[in-house]
Amino acid sequence: MAREKVGALIMLMFSIAYGLLATRIPLTFLAQQETFTPRTMPYALAVIGAVMSLAILVLPTTDEEGKHGLGKETAGMDWRTAIFLIGLMFAYGLTMKWLGFILASIFFLFIGFWILGERRWLLMLFTCIPLVLVLWVIMSSLLGVYIAPGEIFYQLGIL
Repeated sequence: MAREKVGALIMLMFSIAYGLLATRIPLTFLAQQETFTPRTMPYALAVIGAVMSLAILVLPTTDEEGKHGLGKETAGMDWRTAIFLIGLMFAYGLTMKWLGFILASIFFLFIGFWILGERRWLLMLFTCIPLVLVLWVIMSSLLGVYIAPGEIFYQLGIL
């Protein structure tokens, strides 16, 4: 099986699972009547991911030499970095409630850059902080999404 077929199969399974989990997103009474709800984007992403994955699976491979085994196709991949990034995503999900969106996202991006090999501290800081702050302003001010500051601020008596 070619490398792109393995990736497409994994993305197809992920897209189906994501679409099924999107049905569990609760809707308020007023949101049920809206065209754009909290379920809309997850549904759209799941459908787009599934369609593109199916297209990759169905269309012929560009490998003219023949199909290789899974072990041969995944031999040169950097599994250690991938596992660290998955662990970092898991830790990000766990720390979001405690640290809040801003701090958890800054730490997530900073550590993610470090795992991927970036060692310039100033570049990482001047990338992470403005990016997270701009995203927070867009979400809170323009879109009107309330983002809780984090339990640590309540515990320290800041808020």
